[in-house]
Amino acid sequence: MAGRRAARDPRIEVLRLVAALGIASFHTFMPWFDAMTSRSGLGAELAARPAAAAALGVVDLLGAYGNNVFFMISGLFLVPAAAKASDGAGYWGTQARKTARRSGSILATVAFYAAAALLVSMFVVPIEDVAVGKVDWLTSGLEFIWVYLALTVLAPAIGWALCRIRRRGAAVGALLAAVFALNAYIAFFSQVPDDAGLLDWRKLMSAVTYFAAFVTGAYLSEMRLSRRNAGAALGAVAAVAVTVELACALAGELDLMWDLSYKSTSLISFALAAASVAFARSETELDGARSPAACAPGAGAQAAGARPQGTLARLAVAAAPGILGFYIAQSNFSSVWWPVFTGLTGRALEAWGVEPFFAAGFALSLALLASLLAFDRLVRAPLFRKLGLA
Repeated sequence: MAGRRAARDPRIEVLRLVAALGIASFHTFMPWFDAMTSRSGLGAELAARPAAAAALGVVDLLGAYGNNVFFMISGLFLVPAAAKASDGAGYWGTQARKTARRSGSILATVAFYAAAALLVSMFVVPIEDVAVGKVDWLTSGLEFIWVYLALTVLAPAIGWALCRIRRRGAAVGALLAAVFALNAYIAFFSQVPDDAGLLDWRKLMSAVTYFAAFVTGAYLSEMRLSRRNAGAALGAVAAVAVTVELACALAGELDLMWDLSYKSTSLISFALAAASVAFARSETELDGARSPAACAPGAGAQAAGARPQGTLARLAVAAAPGILGFYIAQSNFSSVWWPVFTGLTGRALEAWGVEPFFAAGFALSLALLASLLAFDRLVRAPLFRKLGLA
């Protein structure tokens, strides 16, 4: 469908970058969180320092946090855009064409980075498990991307259904209660065994949780929140996260720290993501009017009023199209950068102590994010424009 794309909201794009940096930091420090909770090697030294253990616990929440932010923002835009057109003529045909275009872009990006990984593995440096005859690196290794693709395909149906539910808040609340009751059972009583199959229900709960995040993002599009209230909610959730992790560290309850951030089940991470998205789209002043329902004309994710246009905002808007590529590339090339990062942070811990250890880890994470976003902008994006895939 011809037409000009809506301008990106800089605050939302800054949040996308924060989420991506959270994902990168989570992966950088994940071996150290595992070593700390098992008190193995240098991890025993980190476990003996409550402040360091608590900091690692907070960082470990960033994995599920970043993923949930990504899905909430996607739901914030895709579902209302579909919902407000759901009563129009030719709805399903129009949405099918839009969905095909979005899905094609996702699949093309996966194909681009798969080809890049194969070329690097064959001609530059071998990448573990990346080969033509293997599929795990493209299936389970990118399961996050396939869930995103599935939700992109389902967005028109979700939008259509949303407009036919009168008490949307109650429906979303019931969904979240059911999802996190099951997640709590998984995290505390039935974690996924190493030999579990791809269709194990506990593994599938990750996809269900991201579906809940997607729907939550759509529901947030209907809410109008003041900057003060949204900021207070975000601060309160962040304070709870830090307090809980510090309490566990002081009490030596490292297994509990593990359970609280287990895979995608973390309620703290989800709440922090929801509060972050709510803050990113909050308004400085409210006029007392309620936001239109997602299926009403004029509904959408953009909050009223001018958005900040500083250097960070412009950088975030420019980098935003590369975030999907970042998610794919950091997974495909993980066996290359991960051992290097673990070695460098380990040396920093041994030679200089805890503070340089964290500084090195965050600097490496930022460097990984920046380099992959730059590659995407300078290589993939121009190529896709020439091929008409942008």
